[in-house]
Amino acid sequence: MKKNEKLYKIIIIFVISVLFEIFICNFTFFKSLFYKPYIVPDSDIVTNMDLEKGKTVEDSYIEILNINKKINNIYIDINYPEEYILDINATDKGNKLYFSLPSRQVTNSVKKSKYINFNLSGKSKKLKLKFSFLENENITVNKIVINSNVPMMFNVIRCVLVFSILLFVYLFRSKSVLYKINLNSYKFKKQLLILIIVFNILIFSIIGIKSLFSYNDHDKPVFYGDLADMVIKGEVSLKDNLNNSEKLLNKMDNPYDTKLRDKLIVNDKQKNYLWDYAFYKGKYYVYFGVVPAVLFFVPYKLLFNSYLSIHFLIYLCIIFTVIGISLLLYQMINKYYKDCSVGVFILLDFLLTYCIGLIYLMKFANSYILPVVCSLMFTVFGLILLCGILKSDKYIKLKLFFGTLCLALVAGCRPNLLVGSFLVIPILYAFYKENKNKIKKEDFIKYFIVFSIPYILVAVGLMYYNYIRFGSVFDFGSNYNLTYSDLTARGFDISRIPLGVWQYLFNPVNFINVFPFITSVPIVTNYMGATTFEPMYGGVFFTTLIFSVCLFLPKLKKIINNKMIYGTCWLMVILGFIVVILDLEMGGILPRYMADFTWLFAFTSVLILLSIENYKFKYKDIFHKVLFVLIFLALIYQFLSMFVEVYLPFYLYVKYLIEFWI
Repeated sequence: MKKNEKLYKIIIIFVISVLFEIFICNFTFFKSLFYKPYIVPDSDIVTNMDLEKGKTVEDSYIEILNINKKINNIYIDINYPEEYILDINATDKGNKLYFSLPSRQVTNSVKKSKYINFNLSGKSKKLKLKFSFLENENITVNKIVINSNVPMMFNVIRCVLVFSILLFVYLFRSKSVLYKINLNSYKFKKQLLILIIVFNILIFSIIGIKSLFSYNDHDKPVFYGDLADMVIKGEVSLKDNLNNSEKLLNKMDNPYDTKLRDKLIVNDKQKNYLWDYAFYKGKYYVYFGVVPAVLFFVPYKLLFNSYLSIHFLIYLCIIFTVIGISLLLYQMINKYYKDCSVGVFILLDFLLTYCIGLIYLMKFANSYILPVVCSLMFTVFGLILLCGILKSDKYIKLKLFFGTLCLALVAGCRPNLLVGSFLVIPILYAFYKENKNKIKKEDFIKYFIVFSIPYILVAVGLMYYNYIRFGSVFDFGSNYNLTYSDLTARGFDISRIPLGVWQYLFNPVNFINVFPFITSVPIVTNYMGATTFEPMYGGVFFTTLIFSVCLFLPKLKKIINNKMIYGTCWLMVILGFIVVILDLEMGGILPRYMADFTWLFAFTSVLILLSIENYKFKYKDIFHKVLFVLIFLALIYQFLSMFVEVYLPFYLYVKYLIEFWI
């Protein structure tokens, strides 16, 4: 009976999804049923679409005259194969002269985009449609229809999406059976883990669809192509063979003065200089971490005599990170949270996978993103291997060696993420505490040596690499890069901290009423000094409200009820704030830097939430309800953030999928 009841509810959800698609998402079909279509004759069209006569794409327009009727909508069909921007000027009862309406993105590949609804007053005499095309082509108008009957457009994907959302809400409601199934005693827990991993891989493959099919670059990748060539040749510096800009930069007292440098380049009629490369004592260097070049680009170049695609490598690193996150969470629950339910496990896996910045990193996929995703991948797998010594006494030395090797390699990717190595302290402490009466002191010494070797080897290699380039074992060269400001003079200024902490952690999201419904938050400051910033889209504790549980850590000692876990939470929160300060002082306020510290707050939140799940109290239903709502809101934000700033190939399709009313 119960199975039939559940099936019955799922069928109801499916029916609701279909009805929603037919009657809500297609309301323009019903609205336009009784419109009387008016096919605009060529005699009423004034066109300026002939781009072969030397006009630019901005010169193209169509003017429709002698309309003299109320315009409810317009259907426009032209033979342009790409998407284009349509700016609309209209007249109506209250405006004899043209006034501007919002622009619209149109493409023949999305049928809905060709139907544009109007909200004009009374009759209109004329319309002017101005086109912005990507390329100059000979474009012709196929048909323009005023007051067109909009066809029924049943979108299967939208119907499935609505069904999935409703099913997700149903499955994770507070009374759901998923919260009553213990993960550790669940018969199909491994199959569940595999299913979640496969689902996450599928989602990130859709987000990174372009990266998925780009195995190698036709052109040399920025920074890492040069690094690979230098490693193969046994060199550490490179020359600007195209511009020979070293001579001009050597004449400058301060080559890091951006405005003066740009002015001299123009006055000297130089083509350019190597932007964002390090320049030190007359030579160019790549300050980006050498580890990705050595591990990935050099072998690929030697094997195939071409350059590995940065986009594809970022895709692989993120996929492995996604897999590692699920494995690490499963490992933590298996060890310390015996009462965790299946429902909470799935929700927390989604929280970690989608809310630590991986979507942003996959979306951008450039040379600046690569060191971050490599560092996250190595950190996650390093922690998995090291936590493995707490679960089993097999292969302890191998786990220690390769675990610390992964964490040590982070120093050669993005040194800021080396903070992950501090998490070995509670892991080793727990290992010692659990085994101090089982293992001899001599074995502990051996384990410590095995643990130390990777750090020593990597440290010696990187220190030597730094010394032969910049004369200091601790100087990675990032301050010498030729960028927007002089980083050698940047220094540490405590006055920057409030602005950076606010933008990175607490700044609210700037909502708008058009897709994707969020936009950048203006950075307004009274800081009278040089700093670097890019558009931001809300602080971590606002975009993912559930991470705010970290701020209540002092009040949660009794609930966590495990000194090692409680100490680990404090350690990660402190490290998170330290990285925030380091990032804003050393680099500025940039959205990609958020991935440096968000994972620390995310894992802290997960440990706290798992402790609450394990804690015996009578309001568990309320906890599950709040947990679901906050994670659901965080996932919605992350979904919308995919379509901000960077134009994904399926942007317009999703836009009209969601904004079905326009």
